[in-house]
This record gives sequence, structure tokens and C-alpha cells, in this order.
Amino acid sequence: MRFRVSTDRIGLIVAIGCGLHCAALTGAFMLWPALWLNRRLWESGLWQSLRHLELGLLALTWTLVLAASWLGWRRHRCLHPTAIGLAGAATMTVAILTPLHFSGAWVSALAVAGGIAVAVAHGLNLRLYRRLHRGGA
Repeated sequence: MRFRVSTDRIGLIVAIGCGLHCAALTGAFMLWPALWLNRRLWESGLWQSLRHLELGLLALTWTLVLAASWLGWRRHRCLHPTAIGLAGAATMTVAILTPLHFSGAWVSALAVAGGIAVAVAHGLNLRLYRRLHRGGA
């Protein structure tokens, strides 16, 4: 029982962290365009590290969405959180893994929207679990 709730709680934290990451980087690049032109940052490997962070967050997102969806389905038999979570994770995947990723602020908005959808799915999963748990107790 605790694993089901923990999966959704961790998923909420990761979704919020992903949204903060996307919003902060977009804001930084829009306020300081010279960051893209700084040769030292390119040579230091900062951009590659940020790319690895994005790929890691995306992998963690898919893992948590799939685990929470499966566990939630087994418990409350509702497909709404699964559909919302998969749509959000797919949106984030398109935003991060396609050439669209380097096209500006719109892709950040797309990634944030996907992150919000994943967070909503985890929150809905938690709500359904708590409602079922209270009703059965």
C-alpha cells in the first residue's frame, strides 16, 4: 500500500522539479541571450550536463508514470489518471527528444504543459486511492 502512495508522491515531486527546470532555463536564456554565445560554457560541458539532466528526468518520468498507472489501475480501475499521465509523458518526450527541443520558448511551454499533466495524473491517482481507502476502512 505504501509503495502505491510513494510512487505518486515521488512522481509529483519529479513533475514539479521538471517544470521548475524548464521554466528556469527558458527564463535564463530569454533574459541573458549571451549565455548561448559564451564559448567557455560550451567548452566546459555545461550544456551537455543539462541535456543529461533532461534525459534522466524524462526516463524517471516514464518509469514513475508507468508504475503509478499500473498500480493505480490494479487498485481503483480508473483509466483517467493513466490517460492523462501517458499524454503528459508523451508530450514531454516530443518536446525533449525531437529537433523541436531547440526551437525556443514554445517548446518549454509544451514541456511544462506535459509536466503539469503528469502532476495532475499523479494527484488524481492519489485522490482516487485515498477515496477508496477511506471508503473501505
